[in-house]
Amino acid sequence: MNRNHDLGNHEAELAEALRTCAAEPVHIPGAIQPSGGLISFDVGLTMVRQVSANLETLLGIPAELALRCSPAALLGSDLLERITRELDERHEVPGALTAYLGPDTQGFHVISYRSGSRVVVELEPLRDDDESQLLSVLNRWLATVREPATPDQLLEWLVEEVRNLTGFDRVLIYRFDERWNGSVTAESCGDGIGGFLGHYFPASDIPPQVRALYDRNCLRSIPDAVAAAVPLLPECDPVDATPLDLSPGVLRAVSPIHLEYLANMGVASALSVALHDENEERLGGLLSCHALATPHRLSPGMRDTVQALVQITVPQLRLLRTRSENQLIQKVQVSRELLHQSHERWIDPELIVEQRGEEWLDLFAADGMALIHRTRQGMRGSVPDSQSLESIVTWLSALCEAPTVWYSHSLKETPLAAWRGPSSGLLAVPLPIDTAEPSWLLLFRNEEIETRRWAGLPQKHIASRGEHSVLAPRHSFAEWQERIRDHCRIWRRSERRAASDLAENLAALIASHEIHLLNARLHEVNERLKRLALQDSLTGVWNRYHMEQAIETEIAAATRYGRDCALLLLDVDHFKAVNDDHGHESGDKVLITLVTRMDTMLREADRLGRWGGEEFVVLATGTTARGAEELAERLRHEVAESHFEEVGRVTVSIGVAACRADDTVKTLVKRADQAMYRAKTLGRNRVYGAD
Repeated sequence: MNRNHDLGNHEAELAEALRTCAAEPVHIPGAIQPSGGLISFDVGLTMVRQVSANLETLLGIPAELALRCSPAALLGSDLLERITRELDERHEVPGALTAYLGPDTQGFHVISYRSGSRVVVELEPLRDDDESQLLSVLNRWLATVREPATPDQLLEWLVEEVRNLTGFDRVLIYRFDERWNGSVTAESCGDGIGGFLGHYFPASDIPPQVRALYDRNCLRSIPDAVAAAVPLLPECDPVDATPLDLSPGVLRAVSPIHLEYLANMGVASALSVALHDENEERLGGLLSCHALATPHRLSPGMRDTVQALVQITVPQLRLLRTRSENQLIQKVQVSRELLHQSHERWIDPELIVEQRGEEWLDLFAADGMALIHRTRQGMRGSVPDSQSLESIVTWLSALCEAPTVWYSHSLKETPLAAWRGPSSGLLAVPLPIDTAEPSWLLLFRNEEIETRRWAGLPQKHIASRGEHSVLAPRHSFAEWQERIRDHCRIWRRSERRAASDLAENLAALIASHEIHLLNARLHEVNERLKRLALQDSLTGVWNRYHMEQAIETEIAAATRYGRDCALLLLDVDHFKAVNDDHGHESGDKVLITLVTRMDTMLREADRLGRWGGEEFVVLATGTTARGAEELAERLRHEVAESHFEEVGRVTVSIGVAACRADDTVKTLVKRADQAMYRAKTLGRNRVYGAD
């Protein structure tokens, strides 16, 4: 009970320390570093609001007197006009000027920026450093930066260049991961200087509010980590009580916690420049410079040159990473031939994975993959079982209305833990086919045990500061190793992009073949409907509707061109008895056989159709009444001599009517029908002509 109580107290105290640390107002310290001086004016540059306490050392004017001076008396009208012009140009980065001020006409590096309702001017004394070589350094780097073949090589060259130029003891590249832990990926150290290459630093070393400052001002300079900060006078602006935001400048005082951190690390001076990721919306890392034994102050020109080197490097880094990404994307492109295949099975995920799965596993360095489309699954390599895959897809699809790319390097730490099977990591990409029934490409990676080297034990220490608990900096940066389990190798941004492209290609492949199948089925249905519209479904000959159209067309042609035609209407004798005695199935067979026999007796120009039930018509083109009767007799004889399975002998009665000049479909059919009934009256199995 006591142990649990103590644990609960510790967790509550830790939570309070984290909140206090995150809320530390590092951008409004109310003080500056002693490497320069500061004057705060109203926005119109007509009144002095605050000054740094060391202003007398820099300009020879006591702070109390400076607060009563006019801006022109402090800086001179010429400099004020130049500052006004610089501010009016609305540069995102504070503009830098050179001015000579004070009784000794000391040279100063001057930057100005707006901060709320005020204008801040920072003054840094210039030394007699020879900076003539700095321009040639930048020109040489502009040519050099194009030579490295990989991002890692470029960063290695950058840290070496900066250390040689500046004389810092250690220069390193510090990269953030997705949880804001940092790792040192490139480093250059002087002789006998310990390094951190390959070491990790916990996210708490650079808390969120500090990372946010690098989004506003990509450079942070700490020339002397042990020098006391210089306060602003008066402590509160007499007109605007809002604390002065110094984040755009270079002189902002350093947080006491960070100073303690640097002291524990043995760092006397530090310079950091931000490296932003490709989208420029997230801090990707830092170029960090350390001087160890004694403070190491760079001239403003040297400091700006280091910043320029980084700014030149970042676009080339993006280019190299983009080139690498494009190479991977090209490798995973689904071949054009697949998109033109017409085989129905190409919409089957199992077949697609069977054909290309091994290739994709190799390209993505994955241990397993699954392609899921509707209710179908295609699997390859080390993957969860089929039921678990269904659960994973259900969870992914429920994340939001429009499924998005999702990935994890440790499924054990996610809601998918119960279904992960042998996998530790997952990259899940939706196929843009339809949202009603989402389809997914899933790439799995198994556990990759890693021994992670930390620069000191990444444990949070709590200290008291006044009434609050705060996170205390680590005292030791000695290497501490941690064995990482249940994690896979990280999914790189290039792999995520390439997987998205692959999913789009697969979606196009599947969708194109589904469209092909739908078109084929639609064509089949249309053909069936066409046959139903024109043909008798039992016998395959023309139906009554089609025959009526043909008769009407033939009558019109006969009238126009004066040619002969005739209509034969025949009826199967005693057909009701056939159905009653042998069944309707046998009756259907009789009609099919009847059509087959008659079709052999007709000319190519003659048309045979089913009029209804057991009645059939023959439209005889170019035939006189006599010729039509002879044709009818041949048909009657052929039927009478034929053998019908299960029924035996079948006969027909046929009525014949030749087309007249004033005939219509109705009159021609009526005369043929009357003739057919006359044939039945005379005893059936005979032909009777209406004319």
